[in-house]
Amino acid sequence: MNGWPVTRYQLTQFINGCRGIIVFIVMVLVIGNIINGIVKDTVVVNPSDYIMKDGFPVFTSQEGYISLIKKYPHDFGTRVRIHTMRNGETFWDIARSRNITIDTIIAANPFLKSLEAQEGMEIVVPGENGVLVPVDDITDVWRMTRLLHDNSGVCGSYMHGIFDLFARDDIRFAFFKRSQPVVVNKYIQRLYDIRKNYQAPVIGYFTSMFGMRNFDHEHGMEFHNGIDISSRIGSPIRPVREGIVSYTGWREGYGRTVIIQHRDGYISMYGHLLRINVRKGEMVGKNRIIGNSGQREDLRGLTCTLR
Repeated sequence: MNGWPVTRYQLTQFINGCRGIIVFIVMVLVIGNIINGIVKDTVVVNPSDYIMKDGFPVFTSQEGYISLIKKYPHDFGTRVRIHTMRNGETFWDIARSRNITIDTIIAANPFLKSLEAQEGMEIVVPGENGVLVPVDDITDVWRMTRLLHDNSGVCGSYMHGIFDLFARDDIRFAFFKRSQPVVVNKYIQRLYDIRKNYQAPVIGYFTSMFGMRNFDHEHGMEFHNGIDISSRIGSPIRPVREGIVSYTGWREGYGRTVIIQHRDGYISMYGHLLRINVRKGEMVGKNRIIGNSGQREDLRGLTCTLR
């Protein structure tokens, strides 16, 4: 060829070679997708197992959801385990033992109607803090990213890979690390709405939560209608919400106690105090120190009891 660095024959060979490579790649993709379709199970979800809320699937069937998690063939984006609740065990016990938050457990178990655990209940426990979200497609991931205002931690096989381009999965999962749930069922949403107006009364860690608890060998399982928080002796105690002090003094079983009446009929009680710093009838705000944490006689730990 006049002035060309390659001949027509060389150019033809190059074009034919490119065609061969393209055909080979297409064959690999087709065969890979066929094999993957045979080997991997299709994710099939019963439409009656979930409802749609804000455009996202929220599972209402515990049995259907747990079955889906057990059979899910793709990567969740984090390590996921199924835990069976034991007698007297609470969700806070699981959260503390796995070093995750209660919100992480709530997000991973969208069927929960309350935070009272039942013996034998199976729950999903992620290996780290975050939100496990079932999604229909990639647009759901984008929308959830905007709702969470964070796209730095989204993980999982929520997008189809090159070898599952024709997968007919009903649903996929995405895991948003270090996030808190923003789409929950109506029962949990009520609890979240209440929680927005309340704060923790003291810096510490929860030693016993609301619900059934194994007190001792003599009494066995009994209902514990409060929250025990372990903190340093003398730690300042603040009300969970503004209100009027309706009682101060000594109560059997609780020691020095403060009771505060809040709006909407809610009452909070603070027991096992070292000292009381407020008077009956006094209006207190969230930053008012109403007392200091003391020590329970039946525990070696230092505790503030909230009821």
